Amino acid sequence: MNALPDIARPRRALLPGLAIALLVAGCAQTPADTATNRDATPVVTTVAAARTNSVPTTSARASTPVDWSGLGTELQTILLDVPDNDIALLPDGLRVSLPANEGFAPGRVDVRAPLASLLTRVAPVLRRYPGASIQVVGHTDGVGSEMHNLSLSIDRAESVVEYLRREGVGLARMSADGKGEAEPIADNTDPDGRARNRRIEFYLN
Repeated sequence: MNALPDIARPRRALLPGLAIALLVAGCAQTPADTATNRDATPVVTTVAAARTNSVPTTSARASTPVDWSGLGTELQTILLDVPDNDIALLPDGLRVSLPANEGFAPGRVDVRAPLASLLTRVAPVLRRYPGASIQVVGHTDGVGSEMHNLSLSIDRAESVVEYLRREGVGLARMSADGKGEAEPIADNTDPDGRARNRRIEFYLN
């Protein structure tokens, strides 16, 4: 009568032990599989996004050198028929001087047609060289007070920046300044000299 319980007892012990082992194995495997399936796509997406985001592109753009000689040649070509223009290669860029004798009405800052025509020619070239920063500097003749001419030259430079912005040149690349009558290139006592002194300069670097 005691034989049957003795044989059945180990079997009853084996079955719960096996069930527990299978349950533990299943629990150990399921989270790992679930985590793998859950995390695989976001990780790939994050890496892909990191490879295609704007930071490497911006860094590469910033490190791209500007061909100053090529830029100068392009500007010379489009300004070949413009008297009193001057393009000079500097150690760290270019200086471009455009006549503005007819570019503004006396005492005014609005860009008039003769200068607007020149800026419209220049803008596409500037757009092709996004690595070049552009400082626009206004110059006046010596008529009027020094402070008035300084303020006028700055306002005119700002008008040129705004015109170029409308022509598609990035505003973040540009700045405006003015020298008034402080840096003449001709005699301010002579009408022709005063006409030459009224100019806009670009410093590209």
